[in-house]
Amino acid sequence: MTDFKNITILCDVIDNFGDIGVAYRLAKSLTELDPVLKLTLVCSNLESFALMNPEVDPAKKIQQIKYKNSLWTILHWNLDEKEVTLLKEKQLPVSDFSFPVILECFQCGRPDWIENIIFSPENTLLHYIFNIEYLTAEQYAEDFHLLKSYTRSSFVKKRFFMPGFTSKTAGLIVDEEFLNSIKQMPAKTPEQFTVTMFSYERDFTQIFEALNRFQKKHQKKNPAFSVNVLGAAGKSLPFVKEAWEKTGRQVKLTELPFLKQDEWDKVLCSSSLNFIRGEESLARAALTGIPFVWHAYVQDEDYQLVKVDALLDRLLPYLLPELRDSVKILWDDYNTPGKKLDYRLLDKLFDSVYDGTISKGFKDFADELLANASLAKNLLDYLHTIEKNP
Repeated sequence: MTDFKNITILCDVIDNFGDIGVAYRLAKSLTELDPVLKLTLVCSNLESFALMNPEVDPAKKIQQIKYKNSLWTILHWNLDEKEVTLLKEKQLPVSDFSFPVILECFQCGRPDWIENIIFSPENTLLHYIFNIEYLTAEQYAEDFHLLKSYTRSSFVKKRFFMPGFTSKTAGLIVDEEFLNSIKQMPAKTPEQFTVTMFSYERDFTQIFEALNRFQKKHQKKNPAFSVNVLGAAGKSLPFVKEAWEKTGRQVKLTELPFLKQDEWDKVLCSSSLNFIRGEESLARAALTGIPFVWHAYVQDEDYQLVKVDALLDRLLPYLLPELRDSVKILWDDYNTPGKKLDYRLLDKLFDSVYDGTISKGFKDFADELLANASLAKNLLDYLHTIEKNP
């Protein structure tokens, strides 16, 4: 009989922190919803995982860590035959080493040693594999959600489980720590305007020029007013620093060290405006209700613009009509390599964030996303359905 409390999350890390960040948050959310779950995380880069959770020892390929009142088994992706045998003999209490429910993050596939177990000719246990896909606002997220994907064994059932921005998808991952960060958002003061910048490589000169103008304008009314840019550690930081220096270092720039997941959540929740990239930070930014600009990963033939426009199709209806065109043009230009940003659109963006005219739309968008229920809850509900009707 399939043990639906025994769940394994697979993460073959390509983006050092984005991939494991999603897998880690998914594990937290599942545990918070059902503390008796027997959770196993199989990860190819324990060094990245350890930066997010210091309890993880990157030198140990087989270990257990505690999250709240639950124990997780942490396994390295590349276990050798001897280690697999040792693990089988050890019979860790939170995993019976049969892998009845497997969550494959981002089409990562499965390690050979798991593949050998679930597709063994002697296997008679039903295994359920869910492909937790990349987050997208494109229509195919709804079309593919819960779609069957055939395998080479009748004992291995596989389906797509699509994160997304509508009730016809699995929704977004929401954990208690993040919800607490939202609830504890500090009140914004009229003297401080904080901009978090976490993007891919690009020229940020026009953004800093606009921030300089914005600061000067408000300092004429209130000399105590200041703009503080938080430059997140990562690919964009050297470009952020270069633009800041090029434009005269007029606003304050704070270089952030690498932050644990809960600390990063608090940064996003405390900002006036977030420039973010990737998937994990996009989901967090969208859920905060704070205005943001998304930088998508650049793809061949500018396909990233398709993804950007799909997200805008979901977001723009929540904004005031007079802001929609300017936001769309700014986002598209920001995501087009080599394209300079229109200073008028940047000025309009900063003004609308400061006076609050754009903020209600982002807040309404976030409220709708939160109302869709979390991906983890939707997954557990679906597992319960299968358990009743295998």
